[in-house]
Amino acid sequence: MTFPNDTFDAFVTQDVMEHVFDVPRAINEILRVLKPGGLHIFTTPRFPQLATTVQRASLHDGQVDYLLEPVYHGNPVGDGRALVTFDWGNDLELLFESWTGVPVETRNVVDRERGIDGAYFEVFVMQKPRS
Repeated sequence: MTFPNDTFDAFVTQDVMEHVFDVPRAINEILRVLKPGGLHIFTTPRFPQLATTVQRASLHDGQVDYLLEPVYHGNPVGDGRALVTFDWGNDLELLFESWTGVPVETRNVVDRERGIDGAYFEVFVMQKPRS
């Protein structure tokens, strides 16, 4: 990103990280542009039946290497589909922390009176350390 260091108070990504080839680079870049104490708030599907994350595709010399049968999600831009690069498992928080040194907090609030219940609605939060 072209933004200077310590620019934003918050950075939100919704259902993006399962489509990124180099997640460690992406989240470290997000943390770079956050102000100290700033938050990266994100959603991404996590598969509770997966103990460990599965990488579905990688990128080498500009070419996609399909490690598993390609899976696509709907996408409002381009050709209308986005390649899934990772199926996130129960190790998501540990992976992100290992790549950044920043812990991930998981929010999973059920409020059936408001219709908040079901699968794939966790919200993850990373806070850039204060200096």
